[in-house]
Amino acid sequence: MKITTKFIIWFLIISLVPLAISIYISYNRSRQVLEEEVAKSLMAVADNKANQIEAHLRSQKENAITLSYYSEVISALARFIEVANKAGIDSLEYRSAEQEFKPMLGYYQRLFEYDDIFFVSPENSVVFSTAGIKDINSIYGIASYTDSELNKVLNQARLFQETALSNLQYYPEAKKAAIFIATPIFEGLDLLGYVVVQIGTKGILGFVKDYTGLGETGETIVVAKMGSKAVFIAPTRFDPEAAFIRKIAIGTSEGLDLQKALSGEKGLGVNINYRDQEVLSVWRPLPTFGLAMAVTMDTREVFASANKLKNTLFSISLALVLLVVVMAVLIAGSVSRPIKELTQTTKTISEGDLTARAEITGKDEIGELAHSFNQMTDKLVEAKANVEEQKRLLEAANKELDSFVYTVSHDLRAPLRGVDGLVKFLEEDYANKLDEQGKEYLKKIRSGANHMKALIDDLLTLSRISRIKNPFEEVNMKDLVDSVVGRIEFDIKQQNVDLKISENLPVLRCDKIKIAEVFLNLINNAIKFSPKKKDSQPRVEVGYNYDREKAEHVFFVKDNGIGIDKKYHSEIFGIFKRLHNQDEYEGTGAGLSIVKKIIEDHNGSVWIDSEPGQGATFYFSISEKIEQPKKIGQLLVESGAASQEEVREKL
Repeated sequence: MKITTKFIIWFLIISLVPLAISIYISYNRSRQVLEEEVAKSLMAVADNKANQIEAHLRSQKENAITLSYYSEVISALARFIEVANKAGIDSLEYRSAEQEFKPMLGYYQRLFEYDDIFFVSPENSVVFSTAGIKDINSIYGIASYTDSELNKVLNQARLFQETALSNLQYYPEAKKAAIFIATPIFEGLDLLGYVVVQIGTKGILGFVKDYTGLGETGETIVVAKMGSKAVFIAPTRFDPEAAFIRKIAIGTSEGLDLQKALSGEKGLGVNINYRDQEVLSVWRPLPTFGLAMAVTMDTREVFASANKLKNTLFSISLALVLLVVVMAVLIAGSVSRPIKELTQTTKTISEGDLTARAEITGKDEIGELAHSFNQMTDKLVEAKANVEEQKRLLEAANKELDSFVYTVSHDLRAPLRGVDGLVKFLEEDYANKLDEQGKEYLKKIRSGANHMKALIDDLLTLSRISRIKNPFEEVNMKDLVDSVVGRIEFDIKQQNVDLKISENLPVLRCDKIKIAEVFLNLINNAIKFSPKKKDSQPRVEVGYNYDREKAEHVFFVKDNGIGIDKKYHSEIFGIFKRLHNQDEYEGTGAGLSIVKKIIEDHNGSVWIDSEPGQGATFYFSISEKIEQPKKIGQLLVESGAASQEEVREKL
């Protein structure tokens, strides 16, 4: 990523984070203040409307009670019950009573704004109605529907001998809702009859349709509990047909504010209304007649000012962002220009021109960087001279190493072969002239010579591992292990080894020849140090796991052999380290040191998990991010100490 881009990103982060925080705080604070103000306003409106409606309903109740005490009303009740019982409601006497009392009762009906005033006999029959008694019994369910609100309120008034109030009920035949207030009238101890007034919802509509202080979306909703539903009893601002048609199932998630109000709770909160709009709602119970009310306003109107402020802040933020970007580009240019020049100088030097130097344009940090870079270049020139000298010494050391290898291969091996040949000659030609002790001496001489030859071979193997770097390649480890097993198949069958090889061995990049040597050494050791008991079959398992945390391939070779004490776990990887004598187990002790050297060349590690008599498990890891080791010639060319032509000439 270019430095200009980084400057822009950091400038944006530094400026936008506090800006975003301030916008967030400002918006939320404004929203909170608006919500509090609107909530207070809605609460005031709700409390006012609740008080008005409750006062209206209480007034209706009090007027009904007062009406029942008027002597002329009591006289009218007695007269209508007497006439209805003796002559019937179709008689001349009944019409005469109507002409006498109906104007007076009609006056009280209009005065107190009742839908109807009617008299009921002790037998629950309507004997008079200001609206006319025709079909009134069937309309309000006195005769056919004994569970009607009118029947309930009459029975309650009879039982408690006092004025009783009914719940609101909707009557489809009359296409209206009604609340009944029944007052029992007694003559002495005998029930004379009932004065019943009918109240409709007309008086409530005036309060519901008053939208003062409710803005463009505010409205008042009044509901009554009818069975298992909360029923709208008045039209709403946005649904003129809502009365007794729109309903809320109690116990569901719909209309929670109204359900809470019906249960007697007061509250304030955000809800989803019948229009699926989010609203700020204030709900209140209307206990006199078991009603509930909610005053609501859409949140989009409540928070309109806050949203406008948010848009303004966003516009300002956008302008500031553009300003920050321009400033970042200008500042980044002043910083990146000398850095780019310094970068170009480094490219020139990396191409081999060590005479190039960075231009120091100031005394700031970049100027100090250029000065330090020039000092580094001077030291690089000195280092190149040192590398030349080290190259010369390295060539001399390589020649000495080659001479040592030649000496070990020929000067040491030749005498050992001679000793081995002479011993073999003595065994063949003079065996009958030697006693048993002499033969034993010859056997020990020959064994020592062979052991010395094995030590020299292992020493040469270690030397080759350090000097020879085979190219890395993609290797199928399952195929590699199978090829190793094929090389020692005779030993496996001879020892009757139960060998298991995991099927999930991966394909990875490594030195195929050397890793094969690792598996060969570890499997051979597992077979060599298998249990000596005849009834115990040697078992060897080759497995694999992947370490995601370290990004390493982990292999293991597990056996059921004699095991190794923990105190020797670190020692056994030393060169020529043996825990047993030559008579017990053959070998030089160089195998595990060879394994360790190969695995370290693969950026891995090798370790053991074992207990005496419990077998041993040897683990080794190979890094997933392994890189091909560089040869000395590559290092010399990359450092500029020598050219490719010079390396080829020396090689």
